[in-house]
Amino acid sequence: MTNDEKIVSMSLEKIQQRRAKRRRNRKIKRIIAAFTSLAVCLTVSGFVYSSYLKEVSITEIDEFNGTYETKTIRTRAENVTKLLEKNGVTVSDTDRVNVPIDAPVNDKEDIVITRGKNMTIKANGGEKTVTVTKADPKEALVEAGFVPDEADQISSDGNSIELTTIDEEEEIINEVIPHETVYEDDADLEIGTESVRTEGYDGNLEKKFKVVYQNDAEVSRELVSETVTVEAVNTVIARGTKPTPTPTEPPKPAKASQTRSSGSESSSDSGANSYRPSGFASGSNGTIDGHSYSKKITMTATAYSTSAHENGGYTVSAVGNPLRYGIVAVDPNVIPLGSTVYVTSADGSWTYGIASAEDTGGAIKGNRIDLCYESESETRVFGRQSCIVYVLDD
Repeated sequence: MTNDEKIVSMSLEKIQQRRAKRRRNRKIKRIIAAFTSLAVCLTVSGFVYSSYLKEVSITEIDEFNGTYETKTIRTRAENVTKLLEKNGVTVSDTDRVNVPIDAPVNDKEDIVITRGKNMTIKANGGEKTVTVTKADPKEALVEAGFVPDEADQISSDGNSIELTTIDEEEEIINEVIPHETVYEDDADLEIGTESVRTEGYDGNLEKKFKVVYQNDAEVSRELVSETVTVEAVNTVIARGTKPTPTPTEPPKPAKASQTRSSGSESSSDSGANSYRPSGFASGSNGTIDGHSYSKKITMTATAYSTSAHENGGYTVSAVGNPLRYGIVAVDPNVIPLGSTVYVTSADGSWTYGIASAEDTGGAIKGNRIDLCYESESETRVFGRQSCIVYVLDD
């Protein structure tokens, strides 16, 4: 091989060596680039993987057992139900969770589970089963919708709560203070004659009580105060002491228009239902028309009929007998109910006769008397007239 050939051969070998070196360098660079890319991918993948983890706290409160636990976990659970299942937390129908059980899980979320139980509430004679989470009986009642007062009594055995309501009320009762009838002698009035000087009336006593109710039933009553709001006023009646003069002339006859007989009764003095069309008879020696009397009273007479609409719907007297001629209404403080009376005009112009005092009236007070007639036509013409009423002994 000539020198020129050697020189050319050596040049070609160097060129090949340089090319081989460049190929090795490019390969190393590709390997380094591949490793670099792989490292980046692994780093990014790890970051993405880590970014799906959520930090959540779970708190369990059980007042009945006196426990309170909180734990923080990292999770990729999609909702609260799966999160609790994966962490071994069970929830019963009586427990309460602060978020919907099927809600998605959010990062940094606080999930609180409050343990509850069924409790029987007994109040006012009834029972109701409710779910409560409060171990304190009073707080459990409030949670169940009962609002006890401070005075109420509460007891519990762990499974039931009994509420006894205690209420205090002020009660006012008005009592009648009865008035009395006082008699005073009057020398200007004849013996057996009376006249009301003062119309009396009852008083009123107001009593205040503190009443205690337990479950709406009264258990105690205490008198707090008594106040006389209206003073009673006594009825004052003047009683005559003047001797009765002897009559000097015969009595005048009664007017036919003002006298009548009841039904088919005779005119004899057979009782309160009879009518005697005799003339006016003055009392003499304590007798009137043959009947002895204990009192002789000057009164104002009016008349009413047996009609129901004239008597507030009633057709019976105050003592329960059917209204009829011969019944009269009086003030029981002046003439006691059940008395037999003899009624005649003060001037001798008419005589009602023997009657039974067994009715009363709102306007019949003091020296007033109301005479019962069968028809309204008779009462319309009567008006007000002065009369003498004898309270008979028989």
